Amino acid sequence: MATSVFAGGQPAAAIDLNTYMGRNQSLPAGPGAVQLDSRAAAGGQARVAGSWSASTSMPAMYYRGVAYQSAQIAPVGSGISSSSKTRRVGWRYSFLTAPPAGVHAYLCNYARCAGLGGVSGSTGAFEGDNGLSNFVFAFVIDGRGALTPALQGAAGQVMVSYE
Repeated sequence: MATSVFAGGQPAAAIDLNTYMGRNQSLPAGPGAVQLDSRAAAGGQARVAGSWSASTSMPAMYYRGVAYQSAQIAPVGSGISSSSKTRRVGWRYSFLTAPPAGVHAYLCNYARCAGLGGVSGSTGAFEGDNGLSNFVFAFVIDGRGALTPALQGAAGQVMVSYE
């Protein structure tokens, strides 16, 4: 019999990037969509009760103008509960092949997607969200048509602090 490492229930599933895109596949805009610079200031310092880190494989991308997502990254550890609040989220991702110009990267949880300003960094965009939530990386490459050669994803990691 398998046991769960989650105290207080299952993690909230991450939302699909398409939720934030219009019919014409435009970039996210409006409430909940955040364009971030990875060097943005952290803001107020909160008491950190814990942190977790997990990794996943990045998707291979074959076409421009199509949203691609990683597998969901679930919280790891027994100290996280549904009453936990996310404070800061760090990320890093990589590709096996050189990315073409026009790659847009996002990190999404159950409530919002945040535009990533580079292959690594941290953000407060998810501050106050349920600490027991999954994350996904999502990517869109400008334009239309096949990518030749395909962009081969490598690995992605999130580091989440919560209280």
